[in-house]
Amino acid sequence: MKYHTKQSGFTLVETLVAITILLLVIIGPLTISSSSVRSTAFASEQVIAFFLAQEGAELMQKTRDDFVLENLKNSASRPNPWADFTDTNGTLRQCYTANGCNVSINTDAAGSLSSPRSCSGQDACVMYLDTTSPISRARYNSVNTGPRIPYTRRIRLQQVPSNPNEVSVTSIVTWRSGFSREEQQVSVQTSLFNVYGTN
Repeated sequence: MKYHTKQSGFTLVETLVAITILLLVIIGPLTISSSSVRSTAFASEQVIAFFLAQEGAELMQKTRDDFVLENLKNSASRPNPWADFTDTNGTLRQCYTANGCNVSINTDAAGSLSSPRSCSGQDACVMYLDTTSPISRARYNSVNTGPRIPYTRRIRLQQVPSNPNEVSVTSIVTWRSGFSREEQQVSVQTSLFNVYGTN
């Protein structure tokens, strides 16, 4: 007497198809979430870069205004604020070069600015993270007070030939993203005028 038993189970082909479907179900959402993490990180880097570029332009406006305030406090200390601001051999001479300069807000009570630093060297205009507690006036600065961050900022000033009462300000922030081999760049451009009518 012979007994035939039917064994039920999965064939090799059925198992491979099931594993393939399972991998597609798992890998699809993981790829989407990985892509969204990269996009979010890059967007965050862009926001910081734009903030730093905008801050650079505003620091030049603050410099112009500080020159006028010095004149109002003591006209002998800065008799011609606009002329001092546009002087390509004066305090801001590095900012009038092709390489540009970088400045930051100091931690003093007056919120003065650091001396302009020329961007002619390779690491001259790198930015640093302020890790002091409590954080000083600026979280990011050009003075080596903490760890280096991947951003550099160059501020370029240029007198407008057609208008002696206008200076073009270009603030350029560059960085190398962790997700891209190419260097990224954000630029802010504005004009500053002799709005106070000083010489």
